Amino acid sequence: MVLLLGVAGCNQILGIEELGGPAADATNEAPVLDGLGPAVDCKAQRIVHLVGGNGGLAWFTLVWPAPAVITSFQPTFAYDDPSLARDVSSDPAHPLFARRIGARAIWEGVGRDPHPSVFVAGSNETHTAAPQSIVRSGSAELVAAGAVIQASLEPVLPVLGFANALPYGPAAGAPSLASVTDVEGAIAALRPGITPAIEQQLRPSAAQLARYVSPGAPQVMVTLGTQLAFTANAFRFGLIGSVLMPAFNDDPHGAFATAGVATQRANELVTALDAFYSDLQASAELTCGRGGNFLPLADNVVLIVTGDTPKNSFVNGGWPDGTPGNSNLMYVRSNGFTRPGWFGQIQPMTRTNFDPNTGALDAAASNVSSTAATFAGALYAIARGDRAAVGAFTTAPFDGVILP
Repeated sequence: MVLLLGVAGCNQILGIEELGGPAADATNEAPVLDGLGPAVDCKAQRIVHLVGGNGGLAWFTLVWPAPAVITSFQPTFAYDDPSLARDVSSDPAHPLFARRIGARAIWEGVGRDPHPSVFVAGSNETHTAAPQSIVRSGSAELVAAGAVIQASLEPVLPVLGFANALPYGPAAGAPSLASVTDVEGAIAALRPGITPAIEQQLRPSAAQLARYVSPGAPQVMVTLGTQLAFTANAFRFGLIGSVLMPAFNDDPHGAFATAGVATQRANELVTALDAFYSDLQASAELTCGRGGNFLPLADNVVLIVTGDTPKNSFVNGGWPDGTPGNSNLMYVRSNGFTRPGWFGQIQPMTRTNFDPNTGALDAAASNVSSTAATFAGALYAIARGDRAAVGAFTTAPFDGVILP
């Protein structure tokens, strides 16, 4: 660890040779940063939005499946092996199953509050790469609103997108999206604000990628793993506020037609996601902290996963696009700001929404109210519990989805 010679709002980082680089193991303690004083409290979390367009969201249902898929499992369901799903529920009213990675569940022990919330919200938007029904509330889009809230992080590049057709904006006061095609394009977008030494450290090394990308993984997994590794490196230097990236866009109707295909992709996906947060856990948030102490980045990065359709989790034959009640899903790793577990329910033939005020299942709750609460809850996490920041974009009730 070397001395940080100069920081000006983290817009200029000078003289760095190495800064607590990504490590293979993770603890719940923030790394020590030599030469830095006490941190101010963080007012915002960084964001990664994975957009599973054209059916790509369906792969994530193999990571965090609908509870009924596991508790009432049938061989015809779109899940490969229920023994690979571990019950990580903390509240029986909001069950949660997470795919195993070795002896533990994904993200287990990586950060203080690692398990996500899963919201039944929005509507099925089959065959689009830029789904929006679940990330829009009134005149605001979620990541754009979050980027406004992230102003205190003073990133060199507020919002980066790894594709042209991602759902970003509008939101009052939101910065523009810097759209690039690959990691080299992202580095070029950052180049005016970084030194050559930092530029070199932004490129994922072969050793780092080996932890993200399994041997023999298809190109879509290599791309996702590479972009996630770059994002971990960029967050380590405080350079970017929010990153959007496509997740597969591969419409996997035939995933269960050949034995082992679904299992392989699911295992590759949990490997990449787990490696990402392990790298974040090994580095500190440079700009701010909590209670005078620095935060591990794993506790200050919100991960949002959305898509056009999660496909039907109860039918593996052809893995159809249609969903019970025209439902859609949003996964949110909030780091302790929203309650972990499922809000709303999907059964083989029905969708049940949730009460925004209590979080409880409510057959009378509308799609509109559940979706608005989902938006507000995710924004509350980005704002680290600042209700006033949320109120600038939505007045929808959402007490039922957050932790007190």
